[in-house]
Amino acid sequence: MKKILIALFIVVSVNAQNWQEIRTIFNPTGVEMKKFTAPVFYDIDDDGMQDMLLCYLSSNAKLYINKSDSSAIRFIEDTVYLKQIKLLDPTNNYTYAVWVDLNGDGTPDLVTGGFKGFTAFYNLGTYEAPQWVKKDSVFLNVNPLIGTDPKPEFGDLDGDGDFDLLAGIGESILGGPEPGITLGFRNVGSATNPVFESYPAFVNGIADAGRNSYPALADLDGDGDLDLLLGRDLSSFMYYRNTGTVNAPAWTYVNQYIVTETSHYWKNPAFVDFDNDGDLDLIYGTDEGNILSYQNNGTSSQPLYQYNGSWFRVIKVNGMSTISLADYDHDGDLDLLTGTVLGGVRLIRNDGTRTEPNFVLTPGNFGNMSVGSAAYPSFVDFNNDGAYDVVTGARDGMVYLYLNTNGSYSTANWFYGIDVGWTSTPTAADLDGDGDIDLLIGAETAADVTFLENTGNNNFVKNQSFITGINFGSYNRLAFGDVDNDGDYDLLIGNLFGDLKFYRNIGTPTQPAWQEESSLLAGIPKRDQNSSPGIGDIDGDTRPDLLIGDGDGNFVVYKNLFAPVSVKEPVEVPGDFTVSAAYPNPFNGSTRFEYFTGKDGIVTVKLMNTIGQVLFAEKITGSNPGRNFYDLDPGKFGLSSGVYFVSFERGGKSDVKKIIYLK
Repeated sequence: MKKILIALFIVVSVNAQNWQEIRTIFNPTGVEMKKFTAPVFYDIDDDGMQDMLLCYLSSNAKLYINKSDSSAIRFIEDTVYLKQIKLLDPTNNYTYAVWVDLNGDGTPDLVTGGFKGFTAFYNLGTYEAPQWVKKDSVFLNVNPLIGTDPKPEFGDLDGDGDFDLLAGIGESILGGPEPGITLGFRNVGSATNPVFESYPAFVNGIADAGRNSYPALADLDGDGDLDLLLGRDLSSFMYYRNTGTVNAPAWTYVNQYIVTETSHYWKNPAFVDFDNDGDLDLIYGTDEGNILSYQNNGTSSQPLYQYNGSWFRVIKVNGMSTISLADYDHDGDLDLLTGTVLGGVRLIRNDGTRTEPNFVLTPGNFGNMSVGSAAYPSFVDFNNDGAYDVVTGARDGMVYLYLNTNGSYSTANWFYGIDVGWTSTPTAADLDGDGDIDLLIGAETAADVTFLENTGNNNFVKNQSFITGINFGSYNRLAFGDVDNDGDYDLLIGNLFGDLKFYRNIGTPTQPAWQEESSLLAGIPKRDQNSSPGIGDIDGDTRPDLLIGDGDGNFVVYKNLFAPVSVKEPVEVPGDFTVSAAYPNPFNGSTRFEYFTGKDGIVTVKLMNTIGQVLFAEKITGSNPGRNFYDLDPGKFGLSSGVYFVSFERGGKSDVKKIIYLK
């Protein structure tokens, strides 16, 4: 018998390479955007492109090195350059930061602002080999005056060749100056040894910005002196033109200068020549975490700022994103349904393909759905009409159902009276293999988690026996999915604190039994808060990928690498025929089979019901030696939900696989 040499792929239990984060699916630039962002720019690696330090309100800053080219804007996170700073001062929160060369050695130093006031870190090395030294003496005269929420900004305001300092004042938790004011400090030292002293003349005429002041200095009219743009916790900026001189600023408020959107607050501005055309563009962070860019399409002296959404494009929601994947529009790829912190339900449509997704956030609440707060929606076809209904949880602990009738959604009271206390998080699956959909409802406490068995005709009965042995923990956020590709549902559990747990179903498609194997998730870092998992093959390789929503409204993708790892030696496989299990399975829409054939030949596929009747048959003439794929959509034949069998035959060899179709 002729034999074919192929590489045999084996699924192993756990290794550090089970999952690979793919940021660019929902975030083409590769920059992670959390709530309350504050970007600052500098060409750290001296390659002519602006790198970005992105500060956050609730976590340490991240450095992103600009690796863009003519085809796309891309950033790569640098985890090495600032590592020593975090060791020098592990409790510094880096809410705000700015690059400035305080010691005059030509290498940018870093000044951070936060609950400790201002902190200076001098880089006595290079980008390739940084040597950070913390300099506590730099702001000895400043920190007692600025409270616990200050924003630093540097510029030569008196024309003496060194950096002076402005401090925007925020809401200090331990007392401090009036929030929203801006304080001035003059450098009475030198360009290599700064000494800052209070100097109110620098800020004469600058009004209270309201709660927070985020100053940005730049020559915005091309007259050679520094002008001032104040961001604030309101929907607009405050612009002050310097009508004085380079030695003595005089601030004149200009009502309209930069016209930007007005839907965000926490506007934290930075001026930078991002497109390298010789003038300054405006980029700022926001409350929701989006980084907004206004490209200067005018000149240095007559700027014309126009929104450019391509620079920092991201797909996210305003908080507490969740994951439900299904082929909603029946175009062969997976779309995404998500909840939001404000209770809305949003559809993120996949306009790409099964193997190359391209997600687009559609405008407005999907189906006009809104549940007040903390929506947790899932696609599910409860009434078996081939159209996706939506079941969603909410902050109030209730469960809401929206039935789909010809694309129009209306509420139904099937789950009226179900109340799990607070923060319901339902996920749907046919756990008992009877062809209809059951419902598991997460809750604030483990004791309130509820399983509703669908006993037929959408009659739901509480039956906790299906979830025996699961430690749900508090504030759980649930998702069913066939993670190990064995034809039954496994369970993923996220929570308020950003953790993830995995329970493998070691039972059967009709009688689940649970075993915690969270080590399978090794290498996946916890989110800051509200990790909401979901499972689906979004790259078309037949392996279930992991998606996670979080409290910041992001979507994170981990590609499943599950060791298909190649064994060291090639394995001889007879030149006959083998077929892998279908994935996904159970499924709604289509499922995919992977089969190996040793030589050219006709492959016959038959779809059969449970009594062996052939419902569909097809001959495949294009199979090549080696690996092949076959996609099957039972809905094309008008079939209802249930158990079916698929037979593959070639050259007298056959293999039969069981599938569970959920219409």
